[in-house]
Amino acid sequence: MASPRQGPSASSSNTSSSRAAPQVTRLLDQGGALYAADDLEGARRAYASALAADPGEARALWSLAVIDLREGRWQAAAGGFRAFAKRAPRHPAARHNLGVAAEALGRWRQAARAYEEALAIDPTAFETRFALARALSVLGAIDAAAGHYRRLAETPAHRTQALTLLGVLAPRQVGDADLPQLRVAAGDGAADPAARTAALFALAPVLEARGDDAGAFEAFDEANRRHRAALGERAAATAQLHARSVEMQKARFTAGLITARDPGASGSTAPIFIVGFPRSGSSLIERMLAAHPQARAMGETGALAPVLARGGDAKDYLAAIRALGWNGAGRFVDKTLENFLHLGAIARMFPRAIVIESAREPMDVGFACWRQLFAHGHETLYDFNEIAAELGRYEEMMAHWRAVLPRPPAQVRLEDLVADPESEIRRLVVEVCALAWDRACLRFHEKPGAVRTASVAQVRQPISAATLGRWRRYEDRLGPLARALAARDRRAATRGPGRKTQGPR
Repeated sequence: MASPRQGPSASSSNTSSSRAAPQVTRLLDQGGALYAADDLEGARRAYASALAADPGEARALWSLAVIDLREGRWQAAAGGFRAFAKRAPRHPAARHNLGVAAEALGRWRQAARAYEEALAIDPTAFETRFALARALSVLGAIDAAAGHYRRLAETPAHRTQALTLLGVLAPRQVGDADLPQLRVAAGDGAADPAARTAALFALAPVLEARGDDAGAFEAFDEANRRHRAALGERAAATAQLHARSVEMQKARFTAGLITARDPGASGSTAPIFIVGFPRSGSSLIERMLAAHPQARAMGETGALAPVLARGGDAKDYLAAIRALGWNGAGRFVDKTLENFLHLGAIARMFPRAIVIESAREPMDVGFACWRQLFAHGHETLYDFNEIAAELGRYEEMMAHWRAVLPRPPAQVRLEDLVADPESEIRRLVVEVCALAWDRACLRFHEKPGAVRTASVAQVRQPISAATLGRWRRYEDRLGPLARALAARDRRAATRGPGRKTQGPR
């Protein structure tokens, strides 16, 4: 998410009441001091009192909105910045911060519009231009986003960051004049380690797009090694946590528990859950369903786990989805991949819900993960052995669900979608999701909407076999991944009949 601009300590004298009453001035100064001391609640009370005394006081409006933004009250923050912007139509930070709040609410078109308005006032605001480029890329305006990165790259201070983001978003748009700078950034031992790693992850697809597979692999390899080293013990701790989670779910959710009556269950058929391993094609499936007039894509909501953690039920989960923008009509698609751990709870809460497993051939999905610098989490996906182990844990969990769930997840394989898109998309829509057939689902790439995953560019294109079997370009270098996956298969075989599974294929 983009960073907010300025805080209550920033001057708003050009919009504040020029003759504020002494009481209001005192409250404003008190609020500023409390904010500076990080007493946000006290600052909120002071600013609210100032606003009550003078409803038109711009500094109080601004400061309350900034506090709302810091505390994650996105709706209130958006309303506050909108009200402030009416009083200060030439205040770029107000529109920038409105964009930040809209982005947090998943309202990407509003966010992009707010950033554009901020830039119209102050074309030199580089942080706003970066934010606008990101919002446009999420909305699928890849060329427009790339244009903003290219403009940012014209300024030496922002050139490396802009080229890094451009290389990831649109590798073919990094030109001959840009490549040396990206190489320097990737090899700069004095640079910030995280920035250097990001530059390596950007350099690799740029070299690949130019046919330099050897250079691309070397860049990917160094990027993964550096990032894995920076993660340190976090990767091992994450692996242990995931293993414990799988064991806990297997122990708790037996066939008997799943079929037992749940008093908090819902008969709703609205939820469609997509689960799977990262980079397995889940965003593609989501976009196909989102093209249907009776389905709404909600993205990776993360809504279920908090509901379960506080002992909530189906009603609470549906309320959380409504808060994220679902209006209660038709079906919605929750593409939180981590919900693969919660299929037992889903079966109890929503016995009539649809669960889809996105699947892809193991070498392809493993290699695709290794190519990706994830924005957050996924600490176990930067080393071939750890990727194979993570796949093994995922497959163990899915094997359990297939054994105990009354209705196992419907598997949709990326390879099948590519081989026969019309038949597979029709099966997905009609047979799996019980929706009336609509040919718009075949033109999913034309459907506007936000996509926040690494597949932001791919899902805007018609189905293509270009990414399938990409690992074969590097087959002579991927022996470690192949051996790790083979060892995983041998471990799966030892779990006994009925437990071995192909997993993401």
